[in-house]
Amino acid sequence: MSNAGDGPTDVAQGERWMTVAVVHEQAAHATVRFLESARIYQLPRTSPDYATSLRSLQAAAGTGVAVCVRLTAPYSEIIFSVRANC
Repeated sequence: MSNAGDGPTDVAQGERWMTVAVVHEQAAHATVRFLESARIYQLPRTSPDYATSLRSLQAAAGTGVAVCVRLTAPYSEIIFSVRANC
């Protein structure tokens, strides 16, 4: 499912293919913008796979390749995890 004007593509329940526009690391989280969405997403440093997810996001931002993003809830702006493939 996607919100009007906020078109990420569903892959599986809670996962979406999204193209990373920019990633900014901050003290408590990384802020992430995706081309498919006007929202500003956050990857908390407390996330179990923070380092792996951050590396995937940064690599994807550099190459323009979409990644599989899992959010904490269907309409959340909090990233739970990121994978290079779904």
